[in-house]
Amino acid sequence: MMTPQIPVDEARRLAALHATKLFGTGAEEAFDRITRMTAKLLKVPTALISLVGSDTQWFKSRCGFTIQSTSRDVSFCGHAILTDQPMVINDAMRDPRFVGNPIVVGEPHVRFYAGVQLYSVERAKLGTLCIIDSEPRALSAAELTELHELARMVEELIYHRQLAIASQRLHDQLQQDASGTRLADAAGQVEFLLTHDTLTGLANRQALLGTIHDSVAGWRRRATPAVVACLNIDRFKRINEALGHAAGDEVLVAVTRCLQAGLDADDVLARTGSDEFVLLLTHPDGEAAQLARLRLLMENVNGSVPWSGQDIAITCSLGFACFPQDGEDADTLLSNANTAMRHAKETGGARLQHFAPGQRRAPGRRMALEHQLHRALERGELFLQYQPKIELLTGSLVGFEALLRWRHPEHGVVSPDEFIPIAEETGLIVPIGDWIMRTAVAQMAAWQGAGLPEIPVAVNLSARQFLQGDVVALVEALLLEANMAPHLLELELTESLSMADPERSLAIMHRLRTLGVTLSIDDFGTGFSSFSHLKRLPIDKLKIDKSFVHDMVHSSDARAIVQAIVAMAHRMHLRVVAEGVESQAQALALRNTGCDQAQGYYYARPLDAADAGSFLGPGPAIGRH
Repeated sequence: MMTPQIPVDEARRLAALHATKLFGTGAEEAFDRITRMTAKLLKVPTALISLVGSDTQWFKSRCGFTIQSTSRDVSFCGHAILTDQPMVINDAMRDPRFVGNPIVVGEPHVRFYAGVQLYSVERAKLGTLCIIDSEPRALSAAELTELHELARMVEELIYHRQLAIASQRLHDQLQQDASGTRLADAAGQVEFLLTHDTLTGLANRQALLGTIHDSVAGWRRRATPAVVACLNIDRFKRINEALGHAAGDEVLVAVTRCLQAGLDADDVLARTGSDEFVLLLTHPDGEAAQLARLRLLMENVNGSVPWSGQDIAITCSLGFACFPQDGEDADTLLSNANTAMRHAKETGGARLQHFAPGQRRAPGRRMALEHQLHRALERGELFLQYQPKIELLTGSLVGFEALLRWRHPEHGVVSPDEFIPIAEETGLIVPIGDWIMRTAVAQMAAWQGAGLPEIPVAVNLSARQFLQGDVVALVEALLLEANMAPHLLELELTESLSMADPERSLAIMHRLRTLGVTLSIDDFGTGFSSFSHLKRLPIDKLKIDKSFVHDMVHSSDARAIVQAIVAMAHRMHLRVVAEGVESQAQALALRNTGCDQAQGYYYARPLDAADAGSFLGPGPAIGRH
């Protein structure tokens, strides 16, 4: 048996634990309701809320357990708080940390244990929400996600209890006309709880605005350059939808740590939205130094977060505004930084963007576009363009990707990054998606009817169209009507789509594969990079996200990632396509990795149907358009 070590931040941890005023207190129905729910959902005999004190483990809530406390020396939770990852012990008799442990070899005969850490608002570990059994067992990834989400419920309960206690204390001090020191302490505790995020412990938007407002006068007086930067996690919604909110929480905490590691003492970091962070940076060396720091912070965040046996790849978009040229008050600076960040996301994401006035759109534009998009299809304003795909080894044309465009009567061609999210949110993506597929298949038939060679065309499928519509019946009908070889139609799916409803997605994909169409996974590497998951899918191709292509010329890490993806894909007999190729150097680097196909502006911009048809005629191999 091994006695749990003492964490390096033990004094801070114990102070946070005792500030909750929960340690050593009796049962409360609000906490007991969660442990009963935990035991029922996860089908275990025992669920506990364990708080780890200096020498005692105290069970604030117990379901299926009679013991109120144990020595910390024999506790499983004492080991769990030494790590940031959930601790799962399938069989304690086979784990050297617990062999001979009195609560393993004697009552209550613990064999199985799984615990998720409980954090205070300051991100100190208080203990765990844990489940135990007297029989060995395993915990599935879905069950671990459930345990995570239940632990977050406990944390929310602790937070609201602390806020209520602090508010009552402040009220009592005011009623008693307490001394200034005692009153200030009570008010300070309430203020801290109201101005900090419960998950990350960071300042919230309210606190950030106050800090900027208080700092502006000093910046102006000392002529200090300052930067307000807004950072947003790309594709965060996909993570929550595909892997659950527990995985999303893990990503948020990981991003917090990465950002905190790169900050100076005078810098401020806040969480202002579900997937949004704001940084307030001051630096005597001026704007150039700040820009370098922002690039470094982005590089620190861009990476992967381990979760339940797989890696969640994350990138971020960052926009910033400088004092005083981009704004002289808190609201303006924060608004302009947010505008720059949105611009970075709309132009592809994973970018650093300085604010410029031209990035602002007319008020109400989004609402107007949403209303007008309902009529765009029937008015014939939507059209397709076709981007060539090139075989890297020979330079020959091997296919097209059909890309949706909107020619607005007032605004001209509207960026798909602007209107496609609107279509997805409103559900219009389903009829629009059906129109895209009908139009692409009709165009392929028209090319063949004109005597041009057969060529595959790829069409993107949205999650709504894939799971809500009858995509199999539509594809079958279109192929029969056009009398077209099924393999010429390629359907591109996102990683997260295949994981949103795994069993149903798999069934639909198998039915499509039975029809003979080609299936590919789009933007691979930006979501949940698990080849073990891909092995289950009846797919033919992987498309590497453009963020890797962009970085691989100057980053050995990016090159290594692409090389590994290509190698693993080829072992699974999948062809690999790279998107976003913009230079000869990128094309050569991709060819050296063994990547099969590529597309991007280096070869050709998206083409109208007539121009795309010219690519199908006889001619030399394509090096660049």
